[in-house]
Amino acid sequence: MTQTVPSTSRPRALRARLRWLVPLLLVALVTAAGVGLSSALASDGGSSPGGGKVVLRIGWPIDPDNLNPFIGWIAPTFEVWMLNYDHLDQLDGNLKPQPALATSWEISPDGKVWTFHLREGVKWSDGVPFTADDVAFTYNYIVKNEMAAYINLCQGIKKAVAVDPLTVKIYCSAPKANMLTTWIPILPEHIWSKVPPREAESHYRNKPPIVGTGPFQVVEFKKGQYVRLVRNPYYWGKKPAVDEILFVMYQNTDTMTQDLLNGTVDAVVNLPAAQFRKLQSTPGYQTVAYNMFYWDYLSFNCYTGPSKGNPVLRDVKFRQALNYAIDKQRLVDIAFNGFARVGTTMMPPGEWRNPDYHYEPTTAERWPFDPEKAKQVLDAAGYRDTDGDGIREDHQGRPIVLRLWADAERVESQREGNLITGWLRDIGLKIQYQVVDEGVYYDGIWNYQGDTFMPDFDMYLWDWDGYVDPGDTLSCYTTEQIENWNEPAWSNKDYDRVVHAQYHEMDPNKRAELIKEAQRIFYIETPNIVLTYPDWLEAYDTTHWEGWQRMYDGTGPAFYTSGEFLDSYLNVHPKAEESGGGGGLGTGAYVGIAAVVVVVAIIVVLVIRRRGPSAEEV
Repeated sequence: MTQTVPSTSRPRALRARLRWLVPLLLVALVTAAGVGLSSALASDGGSSPGGGKVVLRIGWPIDPDNLNPFIGWIAPTFEVWMLNYDHLDQLDGNLKPQPALATSWEISPDGKVWTFHLREGVKWSDGVPFTADDVAFTYNYIVKNEMAAYINLCQGIKKAVAVDPLTVKIYCSAPKANMLTTWIPILPEHIWSKVPPREAESHYRNKPPIVGTGPFQVVEFKKGQYVRLVRNPYYWGKKPAVDEILFVMYQNTDTMTQDLLNGTVDAVVNLPAAQFRKLQSTPGYQTVAYNMFYWDYLSFNCYTGPSKGNPVLRDVKFRQALNYAIDKQRLVDIAFNGFARVGTTMMPPGEWRNPDYHYEPTTAERWPFDPEKAKQVLDAAGYRDTDGDGIREDHQGRPIVLRLWADAERVESQREGNLITGWLRDIGLKIQYQVVDEGVYYDGIWNYQGDTFMPDFDMYLWDWDGYVDPGDTLSCYTTEQIENWNEPAWSNKDYDRVVHAQYHEMDPNKRAELIKEAQRIFYIETPNIVLTYPDWLEAYDTTHWEGWQRMYDGTGPAFYTSGEFLDSYLNVHPKAEESGGGGGLGTGAYVGIAAVVVVVAIIVVLVIRRRGPSAEEV
């Protein structure tokens, strides 16, 4: 655990005649620690603001990767950005657009011009007024400079124009179906206009305090320790009940769980399965297992240009054969301890309602676990073991050797890697299996030889939090996204055509059919294999806190939603009988302090009795 907790001072040496007290005092402290004194220590720590402020503390085992919105990309980063920045609209608990910085909007008859009417009186967290110029700047900065992080989401946008301080028009080359569901944070022009675009998307540090219009402001970020946010005094919306939010980084999830139980933190996410099950039966805590657009996958190097990947992976028949070799139910049961579902296509079922964008392959299309079928498909495609050494050869007669990487940051990935390595060896492939840091992933997937893109990997296991707009996820695998979001560097003209068409289809049901067709193509072509739909496992304290809000009419998550759901952060507050607010002393801490008081009182009595007339010498 890397949480900052103040160290207790080493007790000063007492006079020789009182040294016998030290062991008793240590016993007292250890006893107290066992029942919650660590909570009291944490509440006054350097990373944990005190002074009677209401502080909500959330533990997680993964840090934000980068608070620059043009560089960061993992789920914790989006959670922090959601609190610091606003969008033109925000989504409710059922993913329906609601007013935010824009109070209303309309579309031109041809669907190519969106007019947004902005909220009056909004200020940035540094007190500077927010206007339509900030909105126009944000979109134009992305579009004109082709900012890699968002240009894919802004497809079809030509320009944004501030008509007056409270009106902005966004002009598109064609109808844009995802305008209200695309994740574009509105940035302050007076800050970001000073940042050169190439610097913004390469090495610019978005140092705290980070200026935004959201309900909280990031004021401190210590990598590997915590992110601290304070309430934005200029926030235009409902005033949050908490003064501060502290996201605490843990290296050890068992320690994180114990800190939830002893009151050091108030909520946690990414729990281990065993601890989650324990909390399910522990009074005073709500547990939630949920998916939220999340899928994990085995990806292949499909690049047909200069590549350091094994060329057999460019063959769709070879990739299809590997589907038969993988027992996805075993992955669910063993790698995820049952907290996942068998995966098929990249849109998890049940995440969207009216319409549901998930495509479920037909019986004829589905790849069941069938190792013998995998061998037959490989044989038919010309990948046989001709010399009888147990290793199949490629079309040039070379043994097929494939590198497989698992993610060092995810134990589930490592369990999957062990299982898949065995299954692929069983069908005659030589697998070089490694557990590597994500930095190795980045270097291999986006490898360059001089100025030439040359991906240097064969296969890897990774996971993806998809966008709330399914079309935005699909577009990451189009041909134009090679060297950017398209990790397998795969290209398919039919897929590109369908993905581009869905962006311009304004009828939700017709658009859903196009999105499903794109998933079907991707599934058949297999640039990666969607293995499972894992659950995020979160828990939060309901004994000392109330006001937690959950998505999907109370059946979904309360927080950690890939930056899509603010309600808990705005509404959660200490229960009325609690006197110190969030991050104060939990029940365990008070019991611990009481234990110290009792033990120390006994020690004092013993001292007095032992010392008798010599008391004046102390």
